Amino acid sequence: MTQSFLTEVQLDILFENSKDFVFFMKKSNSDFEYVYTNFSALQLFDNSPIGKSVNEMMPNHLAKTILNYYHLASETKEQQAFQDYTYFTNEVRKYESNVYPVIRDGATYILAITKEIAFDRDIQDKYLFMRSVFFNTFLSTVLISNDLKLIEANPRFLKDFNINIEEVRWQPFLNLPFIEPNFAHTLEGYLAEAQKGDNFTSKVIPFVDKNGKKHSFTATFSPLTNEGEVVAVFLILQDITKYIEQQQELRVTSHGLEIFQKAIDSAAEVSYTNTDGVIIEVNERFIERTGFTREELIGQTHNIVNSRYHPKEFFVNLWGTIRQGEVWRGEICNRTKQGVNYWVDTTIIPLTNEKRVIDRYLSINFNVSEKKRLMIDLRNIERTFRMITENTNDFITITNEEGIIQYVSPSYVRKLNYKESELVGRNYTTILAQESVEVWNKELCKNNCELNETTIELALKTNSGEVIWTEGSYKIVNGDTRDQTQLIMVSREITERKKLESTLRFMAYHDSLTLLPNRRYLEQEFPHIVESAKANFTSFAVLYIDGDDFKSVNDQFGHDIGDEIIKYSAQTIAESIRGTDLAVRLGGDEFAVILTDLSRQEVVRDALIMEIIERIKANLKKGCIINGHTFCPTSTIGISYYPDHATTLDDLLDSADQALLETKSISKNSFKIYETAQTE
Repeated sequence: MTQSFLTEVQLDILFENSKDFVFFMKKSNSDFEYVYTNFSALQLFDNSPIGKSVNEMMPNHLAKTILNYYHLASETKEQQAFQDYTYFTNEVRKYESNVYPVIRDGATYILAITKEIAFDRDIQDKYLFMRSVFFNTFLSTVLISNDLKLIEANPRFLKDFNINIEEVRWQPFLNLPFIEPNFAHTLEGYLAEAQKGDNFTSKVIPFVDKNGKKHSFTATFSPLTNEGEVVAVFLILQDITKYIEQQQELRVTSHGLEIFQKAIDSAAEVSYTNTDGVIIEVNERFIERTGFTREELIGQTHNIVNSRYHPKEFFVNLWGTIRQGEVWRGEICNRTKQGVNYWVDTTIIPLTNEKRVIDRYLSINFNVSEKKRLMIDLRNIERTFRMITENTNDFITITNEEGIIQYVSPSYVRKLNYKESELVGRNYTTILAQESVEVWNKELCKNNCELNETTIELALKTNSGEVIWTEGSYKIVNGDTRDQTQLIMVSREITERKKLESTLRFMAYHDSLTLLPNRRYLEQEFPHIVESAKANFTSFAVLYIDGDDFKSVNDQFGHDIGDEIIKYSAQTIAESIRGTDLAVRLGGDEFAVILTDLSRQEVVRDALIMEIIERIKANLKKGCIINGHTFCPTSTIGISYYPDHATTLDDLLDSADQALLETKSISKNSFKIYETAQTE
């Protein structure tokens, strides 16, 4: 690589500490090689680019754009500027590059300086909300960014001008083929006014359609704001081409008035006044809208429909415009004979006679009350939604179809102790307790294409690790495209209810005195015990345990002492068996123990059973002291095996009970296996 006329030391002095990305390139055939990059630019690459070409270091789509502007600067020998976007996770970054050509000693060099530009991601989100109202209207709608690039357009606009939105999105709006070149500067001025926050309507804009025909539109410019700042301009267009064409015909012939009336009577409210503003003719739509008769209108000025909404200066400006022979356009609030206000988009055209002297004014009114109402509704909906979400204790969230949080209500911040910025952009599973993650994922997958409202219980995890239970209803809402699908969920806290349910469930399946599982719990778990035994080809034993001489204790010491002995016996039995076994209180001083995972070899199984029974007896024999009295309870045990003696719970309990009764009739503090008795 030949030495460039600028050394690396010189370039470092200029750019080493710059936060912008600086590239010094040398042309090599149809490509450019990296001669120097500053420290900031070097961080963009995995390996040093020095000595390598743009095509070697950059993705194809970026290399194509970069080389296009490098060659353009080289050929024109003028500075070039361009912007591009890089997409990261949940973020769009925008960059602006300035390219400076340098020709030295027969070689072509490029100095390119790239800086990041702040870019508001919220523009499209807000546009989606407005577009939901206007998207199916007969009007054309367009959203334009602050740097005058096309963000979105509705189907009507795309069809009229034969445009593929994916080909023109983020392109300079004023450079698109449907823009009249001679009008681009004026349109740029209108957009600049709207970017200051001003709403204004009825500007006439020419566009060129897909067939090259010029059309005229009345345009409404509506700033789209985010936290008080204008972030884009919403443009609403209404085609008035045929009316403009008929106006021109009207000036050519004195009979144009009749032709024009026939054309617009079905679409607009029309009135004619003399130069003093006195009404000389109205069409039927004007009569129907105002509620006055023709006789009541003719000879009056438009004061008859004045709503008193507008200040005097408004009409002074109107009359000043039309008396100079210029067309006036704007929105006027009128009032019917019944006192009802309504809005019209008005065009007032001065009409001249054959001597080119103004002798009449033509007023064409399109009813825009519905549009006004929609705009008010939009503002009210947004205001109401904000008021509800900021003051409710309910949890309100919106995610995309993958569960990425797009919005959370302030209750999430208050209850979970997170900042909003810590929640938006994260997957909803990151704030779920582990037991709810699988539930959420299954529901999200199951309902991905369904629109029905569904209820779900989820455990949320606070920033400090505490668990809050919620019950919510969610609905999948499909947008116009797949990437607009959203899940909207409204939940409320049910932590106390879940605690109560847990307590009630425990009470239903446990003995209130000993806190051991009861027979209902055993009946619920028994199918799982059998299933495990079948799957592992093992056996299990049922021990039916009955306390000895318990009635005499009750008679001599009372039921309170008896209850304490039962509690002691329950605790001792539970502590004497293995962790995989189950102890159940059947009632009174009767207990059942299920010893699981036993061998089906009788010798091995019997040996383990004897060991456990001996441990139960030995532990009971240690005794307990209650109210100064020492008690050493004993028990008699009957034993049955699955599947040797029975396969159902009732049959196994009956077999064990039968063995118990048989051995108890002989001696207490003993045990017996069903059909095979062994006593001590």
